[in-house]
Amino acid sequence: MKNLILFFVLLLAGCSQQNENAQDIAFQVEMPASPPKVPSENGVKPASANDAAIPRKLIREGELAFETTNPENTRKQITTAAAANEAYIATDQQTKSYDRINYVMLVRIPAARFDSFINAATKGISHFDKKEIRVRDVTAEYIDSEARLKTKKDIENRYKQLLAKASSVADILAIEKELGAIRTEIEATEGQLKLLKDQVQYATLQIEFYTVSGGSSSFMQELGISFSEGWDNLRAFSLTMISIWPFLLIVPFLWFIFSRVRNRKVKQRSPEEV
Repeated sequence: MKNLILFFVLLLAGCSQQNENAQDIAFQVEMPASPPKVPSENGVKPASANDAAIPRKLIREGELAFETTNPENTRKQITTAAAANEAYIATDQQTKSYDRINYVMLVRIPAARFDSFINAATKGISHFDKKEIRVRDVTAEYIDSEARLKTKKDIENRYKQLLAKASSVADILAIEKELGAIRTEIEATEGQLKLLKDQVQYATLQIEFYTVSGGSSSFMQELGISFSEGWDNLRAFSLTMISIWPFLLIVPFLWFIFSRVRNRKVKQRSPEEV
């Protein structure tokens, strides 16, 4: 009898072990090994296919400054380069001092032709007082603005659906109030997105060129400039004094009251001292 019981115990233990092995095998089949990690070079994470598919939104800006001996030819060269590259002159300024004439032109250029325009506009310039080119990546900001705009428009459509189903005046007024607020946010986001699109589509370049007069300034020229600056300072001082005329009247009035009070106290003390 004991041998029979021992036989059944061993049989149950063997079946249990076989079930556990079967479960382990099933688990190994259902859970495939993870793919091997791709080693990165210099610790940089490899770019995914989604990242490569997103077009970059770049804002290009720059500043150039240089001296020229013939400002008219330089201006003509810049305008010709602008016409050839489908750019346009946004601002054109000229300032003159006693020994120097400055020209400042702000040019908007299609981003794809930015480098081509710079090469054509500055052809023959060997020395730059300043040459600075900046590129700013606004891809994340651009995508975020587009996503927020889509979400706000979806909310606006839901409010419109609710407004069509509203029956009470209170509900209609409340929904219209929310519609006005979301419409304001949509217009602000659209304005920001429009500005980003314009800055990405057209690069901005400020070109400053100048010419220096041949001779040094004479004493009479410097005297005239000093006299003009002195007159401007006198006029500014006069206007400042006129603007504070109430305070100029209050100060003598307070001094008069203070003097009367002090004299009265002195007179009151005099009989006592006597």
